[in-house]
Amino acid sequence: MKLTYRGVKYEAETSNLVVGQGKIGGKYRGQNWRVHYPLEVPKPEPMYDLKYRGVPYCTGQGSIVEQPKSVAKPVAAPRRKQREKVLDQIKIAHLANIRRTLERRMQVAKARGDQQLVRLLEAEQMAFPWQ
Repeated sequence: MKLTYRGVKYEAETSNLVVGQGKIGGKYRGQNWRVHYPLEVPKPEPMYDLKYRGVPYCTGQGSIVEQPKSVAKPVAAPRRKQREKVLDQIKIAHLANIRRTLERRMQVAKARGDQQLVRLLEAEQMAFPWQ
């Protein structure tokens, strides 16, 4: 089929793919339709490893991706006691950060003379589980 795009004429490649009709189908806007599937799977284009101005690239559309022959072993999870110890350390650091932030907010509220905010922050300080 001869086509033209922006004044450039070219020949469209025709597909030699043989398709068959499947059993699945239906009706859409009054027209019957069926699912089509290929009867033969075409061979993929050969892949070439090329390089252009020092940048490597591949041609073709390799449909089969090779799986790696060696699979990396999963990293062993830390033991339960080690995990609990790390979580306790994180909890302590988190509470210390919250305490430090609350103290800083209290200093700023006192410097501004905002008594209502100071009372709210003191109530928050009393209600928080510092442990």
